[in-house]
Amino acid sequence: MPNAHPYTIRGFLKRFQDDEACREFLVKALWKGKPTCPYCGNKKKVYEYTTRPVYRCGNKECDKMFRVSTGTIFESSKIPLTDWFLAIKLIVCTKKSISSHQLAKELGITQKSAWYMEQNIRIMLGNKTYKMMLGGIIEVDEVYMVRDTTKKTKAGHGTNKQKVFGMRERNSEWNETGELRIQVVDAVNGDTLHPIIFNHVEFGSWLMSDEAKFYNGLKKYYERGVINHGKRHYADGEVHVNSLEGAWAHLRKMISGTYHRPSPKHLQKYLDEFEFRYNHRKKSLQCIFKEAVKQSKIRTKHSEIRK
Repeated sequence: MPNAHPYTIRGFLKRFQDDEACREFLVKALWKGKPTCPYCGNKKKVYEYTTRPVYRCGNKECDKMFRVSTGTIFESSKIPLTDWFLAIKLIVCTKKSISSHQLAKELGITQKSAWYMEQNIRIMLGNKTYKMMLGGIIEVDEVYMVRDTTKKTKAGHGTNKQKVFGMRERNSEWNETGELRIQVVDAVNGDTLHPIIFNHVEFGSWLMSDEAKFYNGLKKYYERGVINHGKRHYADGEVHVNSLEGAWAHLRKMISGTYHRPSPKHLQKYLDEFEFRYNHRKKSLQCIFKEAVKQSKIRTKHSEIRK
């Protein structure tokens, strides 16, 4: 039998068969192969213990001990790194992710532990900084999902579903995938959405939207393309939001097919997970996994995860 690719399930389990292999990967992914103190940033003089996977900072003003997992989602966790790595792969490298109940069965742990791991991983995937503003042709749209049962509304007076706003850069010569950015919003109106668009989309870009009136105030900042969904018009040449509608379809399938009814207070974490997977969907499994692990340098308390 030929050797399995290192990022198929068989190859992955062989590649990361113990915690030592996982730590070696973290050293390369997080430190670029050179141990770095997470407290003071010193990497010129770091001592490595020979009897255990621990380092000591050579900076006399710091002089602290640390591990490669210090300051990451893996710090102080009793769950083996091998399980963490497999959980990350199953979440970021599968199209519709995996529920905490199924993950618990796959890893042989409790559902509570699996849920805790998944929430940490989602926070990790949301630990990102956008390097560039969106430009060119940008599709914007809003969608309603995940009903908030704690709020009651009268029939005909709006919806108690969570409001989600999205922006997707149209595919271009320099961006094959079309970057997606989505977030939960308190309201769907100009006062809420305009600042978000200003923060993410370059002035002068082409903005494609439906006929909603709250987009009208953007005419002096962006070129506009408007498609009237109310009249059952869905495309007029380049004027459409079909690419973003396609992303919404995938998001709905992930929510309804895998998570069913996530808590509204955690919805943004699920959106961060989906956004990461969508924006890396055309990359190799190896690249997707490495990019995810590189974002693991975030430490959260258990109380923060349950908020």
